[in-house]
Amino acid sequence: MNITQESNGELQATINVKLTAEDYKSKVDEALKEAQKKASMKGFRPGKVPYGLIKKMYGKSVMAEEVNKLLSDSLSNYIVENKLDILGYPLSSKEKETKVDFDNDEEFEFFFDIGLTPKFDLEINDKIEVDYYEIEVDDDKVDGYLKEVTTRYGNPVNPEISEKGDLLRGEISELTAEGEIKEDGIKNNTSLSIEFIKDENVQKEFIGRKKGDKIRFNPLKATNNKAETSSMLGIKKEETEKMEADYEFEISEISRMEPAEINQELFDKVYPNGNITSEEAFREKLRSEAKDYFQNEGDNFFVHEVIEKLVNETHVDLPVEFVKRWLVESDENITPENVEKDFENYGRSLKQQLIVNKIAADNDIKVEQQDIKNFVREMYARQFGMDIENEEMSKQLDQFADMVLKNQDEVRKIYDQLFDKQVRELFKTKLNLNKKKISYDDFIKIVNEHHHHNHDHHEHE
Repeated sequence: MNITQESNGELQATINVKLTAEDYKSKVDEALKEAQKKASMKGFRPGKVPYGLIKKMYGKSVMAEEVNKLLSDSLSNYIVENKLDILGYPLSSKEKETKVDFDNDEEFEFFFDIGLTPKFDLEINDKIEVDYYEIEVDDDKVDGYLKEVTTRYGNPVNPEISEKGDLLRGEISELTAEGEIKEDGIKNNTSLSIEFIKDENVQKEFIGRKKGDKIRFNPLKATNNKAETSSMLGIKKEETEKMEADYEFEISEISRMEPAEINQELFDKVYPNGNITSEEAFREKLRSEAKDYFQNEGDNFFVHEVIEKLVNETHVDLPVEFVKRWLVESDENITPENVEKDFENYGRSLKQQLIVNKIAADNDIKVEQQDIKNFVREMYARQFGMDIENEEMSKQLDQFADMVLKNQDEVRKIYDQLFDKQVRELFKTKLNLNKKKISYDDFIKIVNEHHHHNHDHHEHE
C-alpha cells in the first residue's frame, strides 16, 4: 500500500491511495473461508461446499467489500497519523477519479479531495468590547406574576354572573339563516373561555350573563382561530362550511378561579422549603426567579452578539470550491444552485463553527461524560430533595443518571447546555463588558430590532 498527498490549491489537497493484492488478499481468503463454513448448497453437506466454488460465487463481491474496508481504514488512519485538520470528510476526486474493475484488476488506485481547516488568529481578551444587559424586574412584572400564582393556586367557584376571564360551559347549536336551531345541525356540549374571544363586541355579549342565558354568535369570527372553533363545535378543521354558520350558545355553568389569599398557606404551597414568612419575601422570591429566567435570556443574547462580532471581525479563509462540493454531497436537500445562491450564509455558518471550535481548543473548553452524569445527578437531587452525600440516595441518583445517558438526544442536549455555559462564562470573564441595566420589555425591543435588522440585511445580500 502506498498513500501520498498532493496540494491542489489554497487549503485543498488530494490524497492518493494505491492498493496491491498483497494488501487485501489474506482478508479476502479469511472472509471466503468464513462464508464456506456457513454455506448451504444442494448436493453438499452444510459447511462442506468446495472452497473453489465459494470463491467463484462470492470472490469478487468479497474482494470489493474488503478493498472498501481497507480503503476506509487506511484513509482514516492516514489523516489521524499525519494530524490533518480537515473540514467535513474526504470526497472522491472528480478530476482524477478512475474506474474500478473488481472483475479483472488486482491493483487499485483511488483519489480523494480534502479541504483543510484554515488557520487564523483569535484571542479572547478585554480588547473586545461588547454590551452586556443586566435585566431588572420592575414592580409591575412582579404584580403580574403574583396574580398568576394566586390564580394558579386559587379555588374554583361557580358565580351567578359571568366576568372576563371566566370559563363558560354549555350547549352550542347550529342555527338556520332565519335564526332557528337547525334540526339536523351541529350540536355539542362544550366549554368556552371568554378571554379566547378576540372580537371585543362579541366578548361583551358573554360578560354579565347567567346560567340559562342564550347568546347568538359566529364562533370563527369571534375567535379567528379554526383549531379552537373546530374543537368547540366538535368537528374537523376541514369542515369550513360548518364554521361559517351562526350558532347559539346556552350557558349551563359559569366557572371561575378565585385567587388564593396571600398568606402563609400560599407561601408554603409555592415554596415548600423556602422558609418564606411575609408577602414582601414572597414577592422578592418571585422577582428573583423572574430575574434568573430573564438574565438567562440576556446571557444567551450576549453570547450570540459576541460570536457575531467575532465572525464579522475575524478573517477566515475557506477552501470555497471544496466546501461547495461537500455541502451538496453531505445533504440530499441541498443543490448546487442552492449553494451558489446562498453561499454567503453557508460560509458564514461554517466560519462561526470554526471560531467556536478554536475558542474551545484555545481555552480548554470541553464536556466529559462524567460532567454530563454529574449534571443529571444534581438535577434529580434538586427535583426530589435528595442528599448527594447520602450513600443510598447517591446510588439511586446514579441509576437515574445511567437511564438518562442511554438517550443520545438527551445527552446531546445536556452536552450543548454545559458547553454553552463554559463559553458564556469565558466571555463574561475575559471580555470588556459594557454593562447596561435595562427592563425586560426594553431588552425584548432590542432583541427584536436586532433580528429584524439582521433579517433585512440577509434579505438584501
